[in-house]
Amino acid sequence: MGSWKRIAVVIFVLIGSVTFFSYWSISQFNQAFDNLGLTSTSLETSGEVATSTPELSLTFPKKGTGVYIGCTYPISWQSSTTTSSLEIALVDASSSVSLGPITSGLAREMAIEKDSQNINWKVGFVRPGAYYIKISKINGVDTDTISKVFIINKIPESISASEQKNICEEFGGYFN
Repeated sequence: MGSWKRIAVVIFVLIGSVTFFSYWSISQFNQAFDNLGLTSTSLETSGEVATSTPELSLTFPKKGTGVYIGCTYPISWQSSTTTSSLEIALVDASSSVSLGPITSGLAREMAIEKDSQNINWKVGFVRPGAYYIKISKINGVDTDTISKVFIINKIPESISASEQKNICEEFGGYFN
């Protein structure tokens, strides 16, 4: 019976290693693409480099707020400047891995409508769990703004479309 326990331990170690490697690989892949897209964004005024970074505070999602896969939510913020573009990502809170735009439902770079203080986000097909939103650029200027951690839940598949709509609306979103 002792050899079965050893085999089980080896299997669990292999599965854990593969899982860790896949999260690490995805993170490295995302970083490579982020690095390829980097450009010089320093602002120059009369020969001097401007050093002020726009301030932005996310007001959605609120701490402890649950959101549901497939629902659309307005991500809102307060900013010290007019916001014309954001580089934004959904990040898995447990692994700190940034999810890509297809999985998360958030385009990496988003143009913001004039005088708007929010964007609509249709939650992508991610695993239920704890996440946060990270803003890495505001108007092309590097920043490091993160939201509070929130939970993404899965809507039960066995319920009707009207019940799905009710769940989305109950948690501040809408179903489309």
